Amino acid sequence: MDFYRIECFLAAAQTGSMTKAAEKMCISQPAMSFQIREIERELQVPLFIRDHNGVRLTEAGKIMQAGFIHILDNYRRLLDKALSQTYGKLRLIIGYHGFINWAGIHNFIAAFSDRHPEFEVVVMQQQWRELADYLEIGAVDVAFLETSELADRDKLSSMHLFNEGTCFAMRRSHPLADREKVTVDDIEKDIVIMNNHPSRCMNELIRHLRNSGIREDRFRFFDQLDNSLALAAAGQGITSLPLSFRQDEVDLSYVEYDSPECYMSYSLAWNSNTENPAVKLFCAEVSRETWPYG
Repeated sequence: MDFYRIECFLAAAQTGSMTKAAEKMCISQPAMSFQIREIERELQVPLFIRDHNGVRLTEAGKIMQAGFIHILDNYRRLLDKALSQTYGKLRLIIGYHGFINWAGIHNFIAAFSDRHPEFEVVVMQQQWRELADYLEIGAVDVAFLETSELADRDKLSSMHLFNEGTCFAMRRSHPLADREKVTVDDIEKDIVIMNNHPSRCMNELIRHLRNSGIREDRFRFFDQLDNSLALAAAGQGITSLPLSFRQDEVDLSYVEYDSPECYMSYSLAWNSNTENPAVKLFCAEVSRETWPYG
């Protein structure tokens, strides 16, 4: 059994959807279904229950999920050791979510890499929930995460970095686009476009927005943040996002949301059982900086 097929199985188990698992693995949905059928054929046991809501693990599937996570974890540890013996460098895989310049992380990583050429630094951009999953199985060494994604993850350690408010992205011709801040009363007639990614942090943000007074019937949900921003730029509504996600070159205005209910919290996280010495050094240098960096 190859490791790619195992990763496909774990992606389907984590997302509960063949379509979302295929997106995560950058393959087509039929190709993902083929990988799952092949692993079930090879094991001669059904791993998923399929229905109109997606897929969920059978009891046998839950056993295999735990085992495969352990197998991949050990494999990656062995590979890292082999690479360090071959090339003389330890690899440090750093994960984050957002635009390239989010929170100044790209500048910090560049400075860290310059100071420590003995490490091979790799950057992975992924959704916050997936990064937390990758930390648990050892596919990522450290990750910058929205703090709520760390709940109930006993394998992970973390340090808090910063909190921030939220804003609304809207077309530059929108009547509110020139405001510095808006209240819930200002946007009561607007459609609020949100990413429907099934993560704890996205659910928390939507909960905050509802608690701030935005009515349920004003929400519309679409896949991917880029889709939400494209719809906002096309004048189909406004979309909520963290203040640090603002992009000056995009044809949108970003207006701060004046609500204490809506905020985001960020942390640096790592696997508590890591044996990679680069992780301890990276965390120590992160802790000495003020975030957002720069």
